[in-house]
Amino acid sequence: MDKILINGVIHTMAGRTVSALAIRNGHIALAGSDREALALRTADTEVIDLRKSCVLPGFTDSHMHMFLTGRSFERLDLRGVRSPEEIVRRGRDYIRSRHVPAGAWVVGYGYDHNQFPNPVLPDGKVAQAISAEHPVLLDRICGHVGAANPMALRLAGFGPDTMIPGGELDKDGTGNLTGVIREAALDLIKTFEPKPAKEELECILQEAGRRFAAAGLTAVHSDDLCPEGTDWDTLRAAVSDLETQGKCQVRIYEEWEAPHPEQLRPILKQGLYSGWGDDWLRLANIKLITDGSLGARTAFLRAGYQDEAENRGIPVYTQQELDEMTALCHNRGLQVAFHAIGDGALEQCVNAVEKAMAAAPKPLRHRIVHCQIGDRGLYRRMAALGMGADIQPPFTVSDGPLVEPRLGPERAAESYAWRTLLDCGISLGGGSDSPVESYKPLWGIYCAVTRRCGTDSLPWLPEQRLSVRQAVSLYTSGPAWLAHAEDRTGTLEAGKLADLVVLDRDIFTVQPEEIKNLRVLRTMAGGRVTWNAEESGGQ
Repeated sequence: MDKILINGVIHTMAGRTVSALAIRNGHIALAGSDREALALRTADTEVIDLRKSCVLPGFTDSHMHMFLTGRSFERLDLRGVRSPEEIVRRGRDYIRSRHVPAGAWVVGYGYDHNQFPNPVLPDGKVAQAISAEHPVLLDRICGHVGAANPMALRLAGFGPDTMIPGGELDKDGTGNLTGVIREAALDLIKTFEPKPAKEELECILQEAGRRFAAAGLTAVHSDDLCPEGTDWDTLRAAVSDLETQGKCQVRIYEEWEAPHPEQLRPILKQGLYSGWGDDWLRLANIKLITDGSLGARTAFLRAGYQDEAENRGIPVYTQQELDEMTALCHNRGLQVAFHAIGDGALEQCVNAVEKAMAAAPKPLRHRIVHCQIGDRGLYRRMAALGMGADIQPPFTVSDGPLVEPRLGPERAAESYAWRTLLDCGISLGGGSDSPVESYKPLWGIYCAVTRRCGTDSLPWLPEQRLSVRQAVSLYTSGPAWLAHAEDRTGTLEAGKLADLVVLDRDIFTVQPEEIKNLRVLRTMAGGRVTWNAEESGGQ
């Protein structure tokens, strides 16, 4: 036996609480009593006294962007800015302090114009004020709208007559571009920033993985094969190198953005399918982005916005186009993760899966990423199709103040409806959409349990709060089910991978307000310690 953990409060999330685990060859050999585990001890066994610490299955983030999160640690950080002037100040300081050479891209991320005294989107003039000698791209926190200066627009070949399906380039009253770019247009301009080589990607993955492990994460469902991300071959080579060196810290279930049939061809030619790969890197889903975001008013709604009645948002696909893309994936054994925030987009997605399943029933678990605006009718149809949902509990904090002004009270009451989704029989995974929100699962669990829009505020739609057990499941058994990995991860049972997190206090007995303050003492992936607070000086 390689390791034995004793004297713990080990919540298996499989209906039992035990005190000990025995680990061999990266897997759990036994979950039981101290006596049973110690009976398996050999001369080389490492015995770890948990000192009554709380142990849970390793956390999994069911939707995030690992590559972009890793890159965000080095990029122009615009989170928390309160004005366009502050964006300009931060941008100029970034160029000066980093000695960014002329002509190199400057990409900023994280502003939320709804926090400005005058909530108007930053435009190309703001980007130009940062620098006229660099291509400057400013990305809103949602990743669905941004601003570019003239150099960036020129490098992308964007002009007043440019037409981009599923995207928009804002123009002023004279027909000139303002620099505000939306949806597919923003995705396209991001492709002009140079992609990292394998060695740089390895550094990005390691830094992100180190921080994730410190937060108790042992796996992520990550959208990295995208316009501003990396490519499949480079990612595979980087993860393979790290795995050979024993440096992988989190398992990656990879999503591949393929918005058009031509992007699907490389996948189809390779014969790839959902679940292909090994324990450290698997192809999980094809990602189809079907609308935008609520904050930018680009989420596609069935009826107009409460505060902008003529606007229903941006549908990226017609129903026929989405049906065709869904069928292409479905018929090749590729699960689809649909980004859908508005109820109009959600309805399109459910329609498409219904048609695909009717034509060719398959045991695939297509999922809705975000699933923020809908109603019981749509949710019941999802459940009947075996669909899941990736929800982002931290969005209740950031989006809560926006929902009723954007949607009105009737639609708001059925939105971000985590408890309703569960009651309708939909399996849920919990994610952060990092770098949009904090990647720390304990923060997500706290948000799911309390649904507070602020530390001193009353719960928002309190009837939609989850129990602590339900919230923990969002980050353990839920993502395992979504990835067809319930035979390998998600619970602490004999035969499963030894992925676990050790907390300083029992998450099931502390007050809900204390969940966000729990400390991660140790994280293990495949029986290997990926984080130890004592050795790392704490968090």
